[in-house]
Amino acid sequence: MGNFDHVFEQHVRDVYRPFLERLAEREFFPVSVHISGPLLEWLEAHEGTFLDRIGRLAVDGCLELLLGGFYEPVLVALPREDRLEQIAWMRQAISRRFGVEATGLWLTERVWEPELAADLALAGVRYALVDDRHFLVSGFTRDRLHAPFWTEAGGHRVALFPIDERLRYLIPFKPPADTVAYLRELRDAGQALAVLADDGEKFGGWPGTKEWVYDRGWLAQFLEAMGALVAGGEIRLTTFAAALAEVPSGGLAYLPTASSAGRRDQAGAARARPRRSAARRPRRGAGPGGSLAEFLRSLSGGEPDAQEGAGAFGAVPEPRGPAGRAPGDRPRAVQRRLLARRVRRAVSAAPAAGRVAQPGGGGARAAS
Repeated sequence: MGNFDHVFEQHVRDVYRPFLERLAEREFFPVSVHISGPLLEWLEAHEGTFLDRIGRLAVDGCLELLLGGFYEPVLVALPREDRLEQIAWMRQAISRRFGVEATGLWLTERVWEPELAADLALAGVRYALVDDRHFLVSGFTRDRLHAPFWTEAGGHRVALFPIDERLRYLIPFKPPADTVAYLRELRDAGQALAVLADDGEKFGGWPGTKEWVYDRGWLAQFLEAMGALVAGGEIRLTTFAAALAEVPSGGLAYLPTASSAGRRDQAGAARARPRRSAARRPRRGAGPGGSLAEFLRSLSGGEPDAQEGAGAFGAVPEPRGPAGRAPGDRPRAVQRRLLARRVRRAVSAAPAAGRVAQPGGGGARAAS
């Protein structure tokens, strides 16, 4: 659904532009970037030169653009035709604005259901990013998660990259030396890949991070440390697409319904809160869809972060004809807000139901 103009303006000034500039100064490429549809629309209206720079980097192979639902919906909450349409809108927007074809997908809040594999494949997605926790709760051990995996549904397959939770907590909150030590630990263990994919707002948008990342020099120190590892042949920066082609697969993985750790915590808090209305009082036992329903209730009842929670249900289109409309036929802004309000009311009453790093001649790669 987007955000206020002043929020977008502040984050371009304090996060997105300085971060990209620091990467360019150090030639810390390639990296992966996901730009949500609402942010892309705002940038087109207010920061065209910034988008031009991103486009040049993408065409030169320095930056890999990732797909997603255009309005950042939780895809599993949508009917199939709407999932496909949301991804198609984003694909068309990336191709139109930047002249490149995107094949990887940033999964909003990393909410996964097994049936999603078929829909992603039908939408032309070759790989998606999910939390390593999704694999751990399925019985995988952490040491197996430094490789892409394949999953399938209905005869259609898609690759999945496990996001390394330890890297997410190290970067940018710990000294760069801790990340260096961890990457060397992975390299010594013979691991081929380390994946960091997380919110770009961590680099200046979250409270206290602007001072830490820029003013106190964390980012400069981090880029210097990673540059030394690259120069010494200990890691190699790569894209997800290249890693999928070069790193042997970890095998086949069938993952259960799962979401990001933060949203799971919110869902747990939602279960612990007294129900505030008769509509939210009923509970059902665990079963198919149960985790998703708790997740949806947590979104409707919590206080979302200004960036993370903006428009998670932004574009659930009204009932309409066949899917596949052109980007110009997307719902208008006011219409989208009305749709979002309607969806949130329905949700609250619902029944319970980067950086890819290849250590040791491998590489390091980012998706923000």
